[in-house]
Amino acid sequence: MTNNMMEYFYSSQSQQFASVEIPKELLTGKSFSSLSASSKMLYAVLLDMMSEAKTHNWFDDENRVYIIYPLSKLQEDINFSRHTIIDCMNELEEFGLIYKLQVKGKPSKIYVKNFNRRRRFQLIG
Repeated sequence: MTNNMMEYFYSSQSQQFASVEIPKELLTGKSFSSLSASSKMLYAVLLDMMSEAKTHNWFDDENRVYIIYPLSKLQEDINFSRHTIIDCMNELEEFGLIYKLQVKGKPSKIYVKNFNRRRRFQLIG
């Protein structure tokens, strides 16, 4: 393979692509070191999809944001296999970064949780 296979970017093209940001804490934070790279990428895509919440009124009775992102659309958007997406969703849910709410006959609501904040439980005793 020669190095002239791909074209260079030129100044007017430098910001032509939409991007998905992966929070640095997910990449470098010790508490996320056991999370797979695929799951981190999927989480970033889910975070990005939250920008659609206001447009679609994706808020529950407690004003919590959720998204609806069917598996088939995820497969199409990020080119992961169905199996990989399911594995990553399970990993993210086990890790506490998402919560899926399934209502029979409807697409799952996916609550993307704030990776930066953990709930503090008050002990009563």
